[in-house]
Amino acid sequence: MRYLSDEEKIRSVFNYQNARKSLYANELREHIPYKSFDEYIKENPDCCKINSKRGHDVPSPSFVDRIFGFNSSDFIFTDFKRRYVDEKGKQIIKEFSFGNSVGNCGKVRW
Repeated sequence: MRYLSDEEKIRSVFNYQNARKSLYANELREHIPYKSFDEYIKENPDCCKINSKRGHDVPSPSFVDRIFGFNSSDFIFTDFKRRYVDEKGKQIIKEFSFGNSVGNCGKVRW
């Protein structure tokens, strides 16, 4: 057994967000996923922070969540740039900020 590295936690959140099929930008649109984590980080090197305060109140994990590993108490903040094609065929990039909790095994909770 070992602890997850910061990169593994960020990669897990990236995979979770990148796998989502749609986003809300005036209406639902299918997003264009990134080919890889490396492509995303190259384009967005300052995208992610772990346990950054950033003005958010983050609840402490419950005792049960900590004991069973559902929540590692790390919170990953991501500025995720979603790419989609509008009705005129033009690629649009819209930035969303997400905060996700990661379990001890790397599973993204929300």
